[in-house]
Amino acid sequence: MKKLLHIGKKALVPGFIIIALGIAIIPSLYFYSKYQETKSQLSRTPAGQKEETAKIVALVAKLLVLPAGEEPTLASVTDKEKLKDQPFFAKAENGDKVLIYTEAKKAILYRPSQHIIIEVAAVNLGTPSATVADKTADKKAPSTFVLYNGTDVSGFTKTYEATLKASVVSAVIVDRDNAAKRDYEKSLIVDLTGANSTTVTELAKMLGLEVSTLPAGEIKPAGADFLIILGEDKM
Repeated sequence: MKKLLHIGKKALVPGFIIIALGIAIIPSLYFYSKYQETKSQLSRTPAGQKEETAKIVALVAKLLVLPAGEEPTLASVTDKEKLKDQPFFAKAENGDKVLIYTEAKKAILYRPSQHIIIEVAAVNLGTPSATVADKTADKKAPSTFVLYNGTDVSGFTKTYEATLKASVVSAVIVDRDNAAKRDYEKSLIVDLTGANSTTVTELAKMLGLEVSTLPAGEIKPAGADFLIILGEDKM
């Protein structure tokens, strides 16, 4: 965690108002699930109170170049104890404001009482792919997949392999084969080990798959975390 940014009015020097965001950005601080949890612990400014949001934006804009063309969500820290386990809020105090830019994927923690920025972080809102990509990258071994072609389109698994690797950077394809049935309408993902219930759900949301047990008649492949059976919906 970077040190607290003491940036007050007296510290502003012409030409240095633009602060390099890299100083305080913590890549992927909020994953999708963590952001959803945090929202319930912050007091969000009602959408109708645009004046309050505009006021805070104007103050923060004197310290930092803000994303253009987007109105942020404004929230307040009302119980710092509930947030203290999150690095972004490590130095937060009750009364601090959070500007959340969904499109620009940035969150800014600002203290009006001192007119300083406490923290700036990257945010991934509504993008479970970021969660999955980082979780799989953090594992001791990459996630391994077997792809079954559940359609009559030749070479479908090879085509989908590129799509999967583009979405899950740590994915390793250990095998590709034809499914026992070739008339699947919906593409499925199966947790082969039974130990990845959270990750399989996130993968399903990200890739547009349906979480399933191994369908009757299909052979369970060995040596992989997940099985993806491709159906007509991915054609």
